[in-house]
Amino acid sequence: MRRTSRLAAPARPAIVAAARRLFAQRGFAGTSMREIAAAAGVSKAAIYHHFRDKDRLYRTLLGEAVRTLTAAMSRVFDDGPASVQLARMVVLRLQFASDHSDLLRMLMQEQLRGGPRRGRTWNAIVRNREEELALFEKVLERGIARGEFKPVDPALSAQALAAALQVLTAGFLTATPPVEVAEVTQNVLDVLLNGLAARPLPQVEIAELLNAKEPTT
Repeated sequence: MRRTSRLAAPARPAIVAAARRLFAQRGFAGTSMREIAAAAGVSKAAIYHHFRDKDRLYRTLLGEAVRTLTAAMSRVFDDGPASVQLARMVVLRLQFASDHSDLLRMLMQEQLRGGPRRGRTWNAIVRNREEELALFEKVLERGIARGEFKPVDPALSAQALAAALQVLTAGFLTATPPVEVAEVTQNVLDVLLNGLAARPLPQVEIAELLNAKEPTT
């Protein structure tokens, strides 16, 4: 038994790396333990030595993704300008996508699937999402109070920003050719902080845009 443990211990990093890559590419249902074992260069028995089953392996990796992302976002908040905090949030999200692309893909797949396995891992994903929204809202409230941002609805704007950032990171992962984090961040912050319009649009004009009818042919 001791000999098996000594032989199996070094296999864990290879198993985790192979599983992360295959789950990200093929999803949970499309990946078998046999394929993970082959990609890791180990036997199926070596995998079961470390993980009870495929579900436990998958949930372990999702938990790693949530912890890594939560730790990164927790470094955002300080007493600096709200615009700086917003910039850090964008940079950290994109840097996470760059450094942990497989983990991010797994998180996105799970969110799209609605957490069919539920349990503690899904709860952690939901909690991370709620914490991110709360962080966005806090940054927006601080920026509004200091006159950095317009007096928008912080909760609604936080949801919009979080959703935009999620879509942005997905696009960043699949960009062809690949783009640099700094390049994307600069462009995104320009749009977020300065807008697209050449001149600021009053609220009444924005309302008119929403009510505008399509041209007739």
